[in-house]
Amino acid sequence: MIVSNFKPDVTNLKVREIVTSLKSPWNDDVWLLSSQVFREYGKIEEKGATKNSTIRFNSLPNLVSLEAKYFLFHGLSNYRFSIRTIYTYGQTFKRLGRFLEKHYFNINSFIDIPFEKALSKYKFFLRQERISSIKANIHFFTTFFEFLYDFYDMRDEFDKDIWDVRNIPHASVEINYSRFKLNFESIHKKFRTVVKQYCWYSLTFKSSGRIYNADLVGIKCFFNFISTHFGHWNDLSALSRKEFEKFLVFFHTSFRNCTDSTKHPYISGVKLFLEYLQKNELPIGPTKPILSIIFPEDIPPKKRNLNENEIKYIPEDILNQLQNLLNYDPSKLIPKMTGKELEYVPIIVLLIATGWRISDILNLRYDNCLIVINSEKYYLQGDINKTKVNNHRVPVDKDVAMVLQTVIESTKAKSNDQNNPNHFLFVRTRGKRMGRPFATTSVQRNLNNWAFRYNIVDSKGEVFHFRNHAFRHSKGVELINLGMNLTHIMKWFAHASPEMTLTYAKLADDTLRKEWEKAIKKKGPLLKVNISQGTVQEIKLDDDLIHWEYIKSNIEAAKVPLGYCMASKKEGCPFVITPCLDSCPNFCTTPEHIPEFEKEIQNVKEVIERTKDMPIFNGKNQKQLENLNRIRDLLSNGASYNGVNAKKVLLDAKISKENFIHES
Repeated sequence: MIVSNFKPDVTNLKVREIVTSLKSPWNDDVWLLSSQVFREYGKIEEKGATKNSTIRFNSLPNLVSLEAKYFLFHGLSNYRFSIRTIYTYGQTFKRLGRFLEKHYFNINSFIDIPFEKALSKYKFFLRQERISSIKANIHFFTTFFEFLYDFYDMRDEFDKDIWDVRNIPHASVEINYSRFKLNFESIHKKFRTVVKQYCWYSLTFKSSGRIYNADLVGIKCFFNFISTHFGHWNDLSALSRKEFEKFLVFFHTSFRNCTDSTKHPYISGVKLFLEYLQKNELPIGPTKPILSIIFPEDIPPKKRNLNENEIKYIPEDILNQLQNLLNYDPSKLIPKMTGKELEYVPIIVLLIATGWRISDILNLRYDNCLIVINSEKYYLQGDINKTKVNNHRVPVDKDVAMVLQTVIESTKAKSNDQNNPNHFLFVRTRGKRMGRPFATTSVQRNLNNWAFRYNIVDSKGEVFHFRNHAFRHSKGVELINLGMNLTHIMKWFAHASPEMTLTYAKLADDTLRKEWEKAIKKKGPLLKVNISQGTVQEIKLDDDLIHWEYIKSNIEAAKVPLGYCMASKKEGCPFVITPCLDSCPNFCTTPEHIPEFEKEIQNVKEVIERTKDMPIFNGKNQKQLENLNRIRDLLSNGASYNGVNAKKVLLDAKISKENFIHES
């Protein structure tokens, strides 16, 4: 919980608002939870309560009692509290009343207590009372105080030192995000306003609501450094590279236990903030160009998954196990899935079928997510927040459409303007997430619970750990393997650039390689024919030779005498006056050229015989003969010969096979 140092006034206007809202029976000192007005909000026979359960407020001071009634009424009427919740809270009132009478007998409102100090005292008080579980008592204490603090604080959100970003008009906040508070109190007052100004801008115009928190972490550290080392500064006009390098030392010391990926947005946030000051020509900003203060290498690099071994996707056998589980009759599972767990099944079905981000799946709206054309073509439709693509559609089969239609009907039946004003498909209609979709973490948590309970294991027999985003990578690999055009896959995933789409192609190319190797085995061994001896011999192929056969059909290699040249045609050849096989790094050759080598060796021998009286010329030919014999012997053993650059091409092709992708 975040509580500001500012103390709001308990005004008569706000007290009258409480009194006006509380009509009978809400203003009674005793609430009988079995009465009809409470039954409308749920069953009284919930765990921990009985039909005759009551909540008594007379143990609390006068205004505190009124505030507690309003707090419970507000939470219940807005479906954020259940009957069980208010009953549990009500059981803490006697102890809270005794605590206030002992330590704060002269307070008027509950927010008159010094929160941090009072909370410590309350914990000690509960231990003295020998309360076995103090969790419910502390939870009510903190939640009640925070609610009243926000209720009485009538300042504009910008003027507050702790913001609730949900109160900022047009703020771009992810629907599944649960951290809504921004705290500026640690920033010195002379810089606080301009930082607020930047954060307001970031919240309003940046695409992701999560960005602002990362920005602010770095900015707080930056101004902590300024206050510590340059406390006399009233602006940043004197900031130079020298001071920023000192800040980098300070920063990396403060975040020494964090990875580069974690630190990346923090430093990047400082850079964006300083650029904002200069672009808006604010007098508080640096006078020197930001490019001369912050260098690209100052920002720690994000770790990117650059190869197929690092990119997280779900293996096919794991997906098969999961799909078998989803297709199984849930009533016959041992143990059975609970009703709450079954709510997540349609979400997993859509993740598998579409590969959409979990945030986009949870952002679906029940009134426009299923499009049916001519009663036979079904599409999933939704907004892709990251790339700002609205009404994005992908085709789904009839089975997925039927699952979707069932969820739509169920959600429609339980939704109204109060508990689901935004028409979310997967929505919570009660509790603290009322009107908001399921939490992304709950989806992943249920998946991994199923994996453990129903034994979804990998090739090593270990329980598989699911990540929501892995379904996206898996769908990309599936579409590539099915032969879908990369442009169409880019459109399917609503990618802003082809970079991520190509990642799926690199992954799938490994599958292509395996299929090619199977075909080679079926084709039969490579044979070496010795005409003079009349023998046929199988050649044992090395790995480079196998891979060379693969890439030779997928990249454009120029044919040269005795082999191939891997050099770019745009670069030209700097070795045209010297034999390729002697010094050219781009030259490579394979056993198919052995007859040419035999012929060339014979020609060189004849030249050497004719040039015995020409020592210099003869010496070059002797060197040429040595190279020919050396490479010919290598090829005779079934190996390939590769120059330095050719080896690099082979290695790059193994890792990314980008040349193949561009041709396809």
